[in-house]
Amino acid sequence: MNPEIDPETLSAFVDGELDALSQRQIEQRLAHDDALRTEVAALRQMSQTVRSLADYHMAPAAFRQRVASMVQPPAALPARLALAPGGWQAWFDWRPLLLSLGTLALLVLMLNLTVWRPRPDDRLAREVVASHVRSTLGQHLVDVASSDHHTVKPWLSARLDFSPPVQLALSPGSVLLGGRVDYLGGRPVAALVYRHGQHVVNAFVWPSAAADSAALFSVDRGFQIAHWTRSGLAHWVISDLGRDEFKAVVQALDVARGDS
Repeated sequence: MNPEIDPETLSAFVDGELDALSQRQIEQRLAHDDALRTEVAALRQMSQTVRSLADYHMAPAAFRQRVASMVQPPAALPARLALAPGGWQAWFDWRPLLLSLGTLALLVLMLNLTVWRPRPDDRLAREVVASHVRSTLGQHLVDVASSDHHTVKPWLSARLDFSPPVQLALSPGSVLLGGRVDYLGGRPVAALVYRHGQHVVNAFVWPSAAADSAALFSVDRGFQIAHWTRSGLAHWVISDLGRDEFKAVVQALDVARGDS
């Protein structure tokens, strides 16, 4: 284990649980520390393996029968309770019903025991949100500041193992601010940064072996997110734009998906 980062901190980094400053410090080290990248990749792989092998677990039949027997109609109340004053009698009349409802809720819970398995994209979506927030709040929005794709594209290509497509503008009112190398899903990725009106758009791209797919949209902590795969590249886009504007931006990126 890396002597300068304790195991708990490294695990928290992989889970996206560190504060923005600590997360960024480790990301900066990943850019030049091969051993650390290996550790992080191993932790991510272990996490993905656990999630992929987790499965549905049905409670044993004997246990289900035992719990089911607990919700049988309660026996009649003793006569001395039935003769109690009206207030007490009302209480004892309700108590068996409450007990039955509580036991029934327990039964439903136990009969549907499952190991929670987040979707593979859930963790990546959290990383995308964290990276977007860090870039907009800190001083690291871009590594190369230029609206010329002939400047941005070669700069990114020289630092990554692929050549990312760079589009000059997403739509009227938008402008390319530049790009940076980021770290998502256990690997370096290209981050293309645009300004659309007063809003920042981060468009992440990296190689993927997945089949082409249509854009899937979601909202996380108020941010619009979309991701898709096209021509061997995975795309994740995030912004605080309104829904309709954001969909137009995503469509422009998906249609372009090449050098321009």
